[in-house]
Amino acid sequence: MHANTIRRATAQDVPVLTQILNDALAYKFEQGDFAWDKKGWTTTGVHRWLDRSEMYLIEQDGMSIATMSLSWKDEKYWDHQPPIAGYVHRLAVRNGFHGCGLGNFALNWSADQVSARNRRYLRLNCDHRNTKLCAYYEAHGFTQVAIKPIPELLDYVASLYQKIVR
Repeated sequence: MHANTIRRATAQDVPVLTQILNDALAYKFEQGDFAWDKKGWTTTGVHRWLDRSEMYLIEQDGMSIATMSLSWKDEKYWDHQPPIAGYVHRLAVRNGFHGCGLGNFALNWSADQVSARNRRYLRLNCDHRNTKLCAYYEAHGFTQVAIKPIPELLDYVASLYQKIVR
């Protein structure tokens, strides 16, 4: 059995974060999901993302194999909300580690973080056309609460999901 841990990412982690995000981008393309930018991630872009959100690395036996961010507001997708939720974004898994339960591990950890802050919901979004990913979230207890076009992302229409965590 492998030991999975989650830790806050730092600027020194940018190269591995970039690799994991680009691995996940390629995987999404293979699945027909083009919701993320087609150009791929650069270290500069990852630095910017790290500067404005809480990014985490998921490690297995000391090896960085996945990443995600957890934030405490998300006006782009959820508009202005009272402080009742935590928001997961960019859950990404390194090549060779799909199907190992990392998504479930990350979502459960995130739910614990949200609950510890006395917030009620864990929220996330995905491309409404990615039926496989939508089904994955629904199988993990998330309920679709809205479908929202995001005009600045061209043809992206977000399925907004939430799960009660407390």
